Amino acid sequence: MPDFCIDNIAESCINVYQKLPKSGKPVKDEWTVLSGIAQFDTVTKVCDVVSLGTGSKCIGASKMSSAGNILNDSHAEVFARRGFLIYLYENIVYTIENKPSIFVKDKNKFKLKDNIQFIFYSSQMPCGDASIMPKTRIEDDVGDMIVSSKRDAQDDSCDIESKRQKFDIHRTGAKCLPHTEQDPKKPGENYHLLGQVRTKPGRGDRTLSVSCSDKMARWIHVGIQGALLDMFLSKPIFINYFIFGAGVPYSEKALQRAFLKRNCDISIEKRLSYMPQFYQCSKIFPHIREANNIRPASGSIVWVKTKSNLLEVAVQGQKLGLTKKKAHSLNCCLSISKHKLYKKFHEILLRDNELCNNICGEELLSNIEYNKMKKKSERYVGHWRVTKETFFKIWTVKPDMWNFTLNNQ
Repeated sequence: MPDFCIDNIAESCINVYQKLPKSGKPVKDEWTVLSGIAQFDTVTKVCDVVSLGTGSKCIGASKMSSAGNILNDSHAEVFARRGFLIYLYENIVYTIENKPSIFVKDKNKFKLKDNIQFIFYSSQMPCGDASIMPKTRIEDDVGDMIVSSKRDAQDDSCDIESKRQKFDIHRTGAKCLPHTEQDPKKPGENYHLLGQVRTKPGRGDRTLSVSCSDKMARWIHVGIQGALLDMFLSKPIFINYFIFGAGVPYSEKALQRAFLKRNCDISIEKRLSYMPQFYQCSKIFPHIREANNIRPASGSIVWVKTKSNLLEVAVQGQKLGLTKKKAHSLNCCLSISKHKLYKKFHEILLRDNELCNNICGEELLSNIEYNKMKKKSERYVGHWRVTKETFFKIWTVKPDMWNFTLNNQ
């Protein structure tokens, strides 16, 4: 068991959320998902929420922007993770400035202090493979517990039929990748294929964003820091504990399958340097989907514990309230967009000449395109390639369109 109270972590995330302004939150008849990342100090036993995200929306492939200013995926889990990246960048700056930080200098890179752990909370199970689990009882009607957990079919829903089955399962609206074996959609427990990489459904054209089950499994295997930050770190950063909310379906067996096993023949213990732990708390997030909350909230919120406590609200991958004139302005895009995160990456390199030279070589930093820079992350790219081949077997293919630089914008 961990050295902290499971319920206290969930309650802390919910309390931070409840103190935020109303903008972006559900109104009458609406629901949303809340995810958060908490930091735990194993020495002082102090736990702090450092990032929060809400939302259940995703844009279609045709709305993606090559400038990196529009977020493709606005699900709570993704917003919490991208906000966490900002928290990590800020702590690297603190280390450079010799201020209190979660990192220490390790030669020409940065190392997470040994006493720091991270906990991921989410008010419900992630969409995709982890949402496919046996029903614990036969539902009497659609307005019952099952519906309280499903996401709307237009975004990331758990698409659940009202047909009563003797052996039925909770279903997901996330779809198997095109040109792969598809769900048989047979009655009951044979409706879905298990262990599949899936994309999130969207209104109109299909999305290219994989499900949150797939993304979270990726974070477990190669680290939550992503390719860019990985070049700054001595070791990848992993989530030690995952906590899921009450009042919704939960299955540790489904989590083990979706996050750790899939259809992989290789022993997971040989692949991972640590094994994350999964828990369900007893705290119910007040805005879960239930009989009287039937519409997903249109907005997504990101909050990050920074100097100024970053808080932004997004709709369709952009800041809420932007005029048409400002909608395409790169200065007005979300702080967690590709563009703004790449800018933070640049700011670190401009402050650390040795690190900049090691990564860029003779190339001029301002001329290196975003997608090209990510490919320079050799350790991360290598780990991810092996993970795709041995664990997932397949992955969605996105156009190599993010070739923007900060020099030409």
